[in-house]
Amino acid sequence: MRKNKIFWGVVVIMLVGAFLRSYHFGDWMHYQLDQSRDFKIMQSALQYGPGELPLQGPRAAGSFLRLGPWLYYLEYLSALVFGHTPVGSVVIILLLNILLVPLFYLFIRRFFDWKLSLGLTGILAVSLFMIVYSRFGWNPNLLPFFILAFFYSLLKFDDGKKEKWLIISAITLAFVVNMHFIALITIPLIGGIYLLITRPQIKLKWWFLALTIFITLNIPLIINDIKTGGENSKMFVETVFDRSGGSKKKHNLIDKTVKDLGAHTEYFWIILTGNQQVGLPELYGRKVICKPACQSGIWAGIISLGALILAGITLGLFFWKEKDKTKKNFLLLNIIWGVIIFGIFIPLAYDIAPRFFLLNALLLLVVFGLALKFLMDKFGKKGEILVILIVASCIFANLWAVQNYFRELKMAKADSNFKLQYNDKILKEKTRITLGQMDEVSQWVADKFAENKYPVVVYSQSEYERALLQRINVKIKPAQAGSKGLKKLYKEANYFVIIRTQSNQDRFLEKYKKKMNILQVKHFGTLTGYYLRSKPEVAIAGQPNIPKIDSSNRDRVFGPQIQPRYLWRQIFSGCTYDKSSGICKKK
Repeated sequence: MRKNKIFWGVVVIMLVGAFLRSYHFGDWMHYQLDQSRDFKIMQSALQYGPGELPLQGPRAAGSFLRLGPWLYYLEYLSALVFGHTPVGSVVIILLLNILLVPLFYLFIRRFFDWKLSLGLTGILAVSLFMIVYSRFGWNPNLLPFFILAFFYSLLKFDDGKKEKWLIISAITLAFVVNMHFIALITIPLIGGIYLLITRPQIKLKWWFLALTIFITLNIPLIINDIKTGGENSKMFVETVFDRSGGSKKKHNLIDKTVKDLGAHTEYFWIILTGNQQVGLPELYGRKVICKPACQSGIWAGIISLGALILAGITLGLFFWKEKDKTKKNFLLLNIIWGVIIFGIFIPLAYDIAPRFFLLNALLLLVVFGLALKFLMDKFGKKGEILVILIVASCIFANLWAVQNYFRELKMAKADSNFKLQYNDKILKEKTRITLGQMDEVSQWVADKFAENKYPVVVYSQSEYERALLQRINVKIKPAQAGSKGLKKLYKEANYFVIIRTQSNQDRFLEKYKKKMNILQVKHFGTLTGYYLRSKPEVAIAGQPNIPKIDSSNRDRVFGPQIQPRYLWRQIFSGCTYDKSSGICKKK
């Protein structure tokens, strides 16, 4: 009976998490530079076949290193099943993040009792941080699921059937290293150290098979590197030795360690409560500075720092005292996980992005659970009541934050005066802009195009321009929208300026007003559209030339300084990129 109740408890928690992750999933979806870049690849593959899929994935941020292509392959399969749209292509990310919830319960149940496991799983299900990164397409968004699946498979070695779980660990690790550069460095290292310490007895042939499977899943990346003479491998080495960024000359090791601890403290609080008003003073040499963001969230920062330190201490204490092999290995893995991630973040401390905490968000929940277990063990029944209150507070705080986030997404479409109440520490957005808004803008542009059939020229802020153009060209058939400079203005052209409503409108429009007349202004909540036409005295007769896609030649041209990214079609055709011309040629 108890097991049955636990099962249905996990199911209910998963359904709550599924609802919060899928609510208005399509029209409220975050869709900007990286998302439109990825869907452009999907569009080509969906239209012309899987041969248009690349052998390399997205670039690692801040470098020219390219990750593996499995994000694209998963999104392509998702689009085939759920629809040839930006939403259809990322449903797989939504589904895997929903499945993360029961998987997390299975993971922590290896150490905690069922009551505390359900409580921690409940926090994960409603965590604003985890929900936000479940609701759009991006390569880091798949990290929590595949990292946890990899670590869980390592722990399952203790339960028998080691060979089966070794194969599963090889498959999940192959996906992990395709999703993020820091994961590529850290997660295999964490797994390797754990295996060296625990030394599972598995026959050599199974290790060889697991390695073969891992290499097979990364064959696209290997083939591309062979074709380019190892350019990506060289870039990997260069990136590894230059990840401390520009901050390495400005800050010493102590500054970076304190900054790293401060970042962990902030995101520990955000993951547990959804509250983004949290901060701690920063150390600059001998000076301690508390900026305005720190001042408004100092008490949350102090509480979070105390809880994080307690959690770290309890992790060590529980490991020291634990006699059961299964539980001790669970703690060992989490210790290695914490030490490696904290250590790798130190040289990056002043360049840490919120998405980096997708690497260890689940670990932070685990150590929080250890602190709660310590309270229960220490204070008995009173401790249990205190833990129930703390878990309930975290769940309700996150639910409050989630409903506020959804309210912002809803208001973004309708309220031109909308502004974020607090600084966004999860996506670092200046305001909320959704895919639904972009589609409304696109329909407006398409309606104007239908009136005269003049080509469309769009100007926008860089983070939105590519996505807007892509959505506009979906509405206009054949595609006749592009982005061009102001050196030549044509009589027969529809010009649009689309910018954030909260931006300085006059300043942005100043360079356009001199040569153009504003025919219409239309508000789309946090986006504002301006419909313009060239002034007669400066207009050139005719229409601008909007580049058309040549379906007979879809090969990208790469410059001599950029490593080519081959398509599967090119591999099977036998062509090789020529450095001088940048064109893929057959020998």
